[in-house]
Amino acid sequence: MLEAKQYQIGEQPQNLVIFLHGYNGTLDDHKYAIDWLRQYLQQAILITPQAPQICDKNPQKRQWFGMLKYDSENKRSNPQTPVEDIFAIYNDAALEIDFCAETINTFIDTQQRLFNIDDAHTFLIGFSQGAMLALYTALTRPEPLGGAFVLSGLVAGEFLLEQKISAEPQVYMFHGSADLKVQSKTFPHSVEWLENHQIPVKQRIYSGLAHRINEDEIMTIAAIINPKP
Repeated sequence: MLEAKQYQIGEQPQNLVIFLHGYNGTLDDHKYAIDWLRQYLQQAILITPQAPQICDKNPQKRQWFGMLKYDSENKRSNPQTPVEDIFAIYNDAALEIDFCAETINTFIDTQQRLFNIDDAHTFLIGFSQGAMLALYTALTRPEPLGGAFVLSGLVAGEFLLEQKISAEPQVYMFHGSADLKVQSKTFPHSVEWLENHQIPVKQRIYSGLAHRINEDEIMTIAAIINPKP
């Protein structure tokens, strides 16, 4: 079982919201975004699991899946690397991503039983590597989730993912135009890939935003998730 922090927001939670942090990070690194979620969400259970692996880049941090073995020279963050080569790197990691998605799906099932909340009222939010995993996980569930929010991520492991798509949830792609870690130039390909596979996708680019979550993203997400009067 994954280690996780849990927050009850409101007296009668109707939604389950799970936030997945990024590569070479911890929950503490994302405290600002988690605090925003706690501020803006209404009537929800917010759960923030911590990645189980020690990061291959920094033993003080965590990862959902390793990257050094697939990209030891960090080509994926080099502005000179072609978009197709960036996606090829993440294709090399597909089996590991698939295994991680199975772990997250099992985690979701457990939380849903615990709180008696169904897929339609369950939402996945991920940042960076967590965004890639959130998307892969959402597309490989038996039933569509209420939504998957991909913050500064991309479609990772696409050659295997396209064989395993079993749900078509609403996907929201948010990215900063100044992101050089998960490069913003990958954004159009990810959106096109989702559209080509009949996945409903809404998109937004934030001008000047680097590899970080901003408050407007969280406010937008909360407005979508919150119960409607």
